[in-house]
Amino acid sequence: MSTLPRTFPVSIILCTGGRSADLRSTLDSLARVAVPANLSAELIVVENGAQGDAERLAAAFRSAALVVRYVFEPTRGKSRALNRGIRESSGTILLFSDDDIRFPPDWIERMTAPILAGGADAVAGGVVLAPHLLRPWMNHTHRAWLASTADYLSPDSPSEMCGANMAVTRRALERLGGFDFELGPGVTNGGEESLISWQIRRSGWRIAGALDVAVEHHFDPRRLQYGSWLRCAWLKGQTRAYLMHHWFHRSVRFPVLAKAYFTAKLTLRRMLSPKRKPEDEGIAPWELSYVEDLATCAHFVHERRRARNYSAQGRRESAEACPPVAA
Repeated sequence: MSTLPRTFPVSIILCTGGRSADLRSTLDSLARVAVPANLSAELIVVENGAQGDAERLAAAFRSAALVVRYVFEPTRGKSRALNRGIRESSGTILLFSDDDIRFPPDWIERMTAPILAGGADAVAGGVVLAPHLLRPWMNHTHRAWLASTADYLSPDSPSEMCGANMAVTRRALERLGGFDFELGPGVTNGGEESLISWQIRRSGWRIAGALDVAVEHHFDPRRLQYGSWLRCAWLKGQTRAYLMHHWFHRSVRFPVLAKAYFTAKLTLRRMLSPKRKPEDEGIAPWELSYVEDLATCAHFVHERRRARNYSAQGRRESAEACPPVAA
């Protein structure tokens, strides 16, 4: 008869790249998070793309309960960094967050509780926007694009998880092969955590909602600028085209004509709207939608020429899409 270990191993995986000030504040916050007596925890800081100050900041990290390790992943892309962190980690439960986050003191305990209780294989935590970054012009679309989980996830039955605050069992990630490195910051604008969430659910595993366990997102204020919103919308369209072709096996009808249609629609609407400078804050939701649609059509023309990486909402068909995770 098997018995559970006296202490359950947890690994926190934190990916970063070129944001030393953000990482320093995030690590300061993480140092104040308590580790329950029934858990042993390690922190894996994965620096991605180019080496900066992350190794020095990880070495300076002080926590009586957290063991910290620094890892460098040279190939750009958050999903590659995530997969590297998984390979380097030893935890049975893996906690994921970002380098611009502030944590509640009981974050580890409450994010792991549903898995330890046997009620879940993954946990979708909550994300709120830092108060000083909220703006009167924001609606639910703006907030959701900035990872405010209350604006796009159901607390009782979350359809997916947000990469800034989620927990997954090692077993699930190993069986799924980790994160798809054709998605995620550094390649697209995200989508890696959505896809892994859908794969978890399609595999019959359970995602528990824990949106009340909320971390605070202290993103770069430049993300509020008009030019940044436009880049974000284009990359979201790229992500959507990839997922439509490879995961959902859906098509854009006549994508070249659709691209011309959305281009004309966007051009006309802009002619009738006040001019915006790239550094201005905010953007109209209609413009986000048009740009995303336009980018979806443009990238689908490329994606449809490729062999699909997945069966329809199922297993990975292409071994090169994402290498298996080592135990």
